Amino acid sequence: MGVWFEVKPLSIILLFLIIALGLGMSQDARQDINERHAQTQKEYANAFQAAVDDTGAYLARFEAQQVTSGIRYQREKQLAFDMDILNVFYDNLALKFGIESNSAAIQNLKVHIPAMVLFHYNGYELVTLEDRLNNGGQTELTPVFWPIRAYNYTLSNGNILYFTLDDQVTIYDRYNNRFLQDSFSDIQAITNTAPLDDLPTFREMRQNTIVSLVEQDLGGAINRHLELAKRLGLNIQLTIPRGLNEQSIQDVGFMAFIQGYPLPGGERLTTYSFGGSAVIQRKQLVGVIMANGENHAYPKQCVPAAGATVIENLYDSEEAVLKGYFVQECAP
Repeated sequence: MGVWFEVKPLSIILLFLIIALGLGMSQDARQDINERHAQTQKEYANAFQAAVDDTGAYLARFEAQQVTSGIRYQREKQLAFDMDILNVFYDNLALKFGIESNSAAIQNLKVHIPAMVLFHYNGYELVTLEDRLNNGGQTELTPVFWPIRAYNYTLSNGNILYFTLDDQVTIYDRYNNRFLQDSFSDIQAITNTAPLDDLPTFREMRQNTIVSLVEQDLGGAINRHLELAKRLGLNIQLTIPRGLNEQSIQDVGFMAFIQGYPLPGGERLTTYSFGGSAVIQRKQLVGVIMANGENHAYPKQCVPAAGATVIENLYDSEEAVLKGYFVQECAP
């Protein structure tokens, strides 16, 4: 004979409350975990942005020093400084991520930063990584600095337009084998053809050109980095960072992106950052030949009104000296 239990209404209510309370607590726990993960993501993304900002500011100060001194460094010295910039970035980021004393963790961090870009006044440098043996015979990720790529665009007539990060313009006239270099307004007066007939159009083309060139180089850099990861026995996914085509590159600065970097809570960090500072226009000089046959280079606003025949516009003091000009200052 079976035994029957009477389920009272109060018992049903208590059972429902227990189930509902458990579900509520589970939902709250999941929400707390998601909020902690989101906070961790935000903290690391902010740290990455701060490291990029610091590096961009450091690069901008160096560019400003070159403008002030009127000297452009030779390739060897420039590479040494570029390496210094990159070390500033890596050291800063490792410190912010709390791995500054862990060489293996730093190598892992580098694996997830496949490419970086140093934006200079008249071109940019792409930085990628290669796996090389160090002095101890161990594989180490080493930065490779690619030659500076000029911000250039080929016009419909075959001439080449070279941009800078301000409104200075250089045009290579391939038919006459000469360069025209001046401000946008002065070049416009000489060559009033698209995109030099309208300043907003010119600036839009400059922006599109820079972004297009960088995207093209980043595509190749990512493919090379994926091959490197395979050699290291790693399986990572990389893509060109989203939003790059919306970035307004108007300043000297530094760009880096990190993808799939594992964070303490198990989530992964994927973000892209650009850090820069205001561009200081270079001190343009004008090369002239004096009545006595000497070649002098004057700041544009100080070219003598008489007794001097203008020969060419010069990029800076170093170019003037290399071409045999005596650099002159404006009279007080």
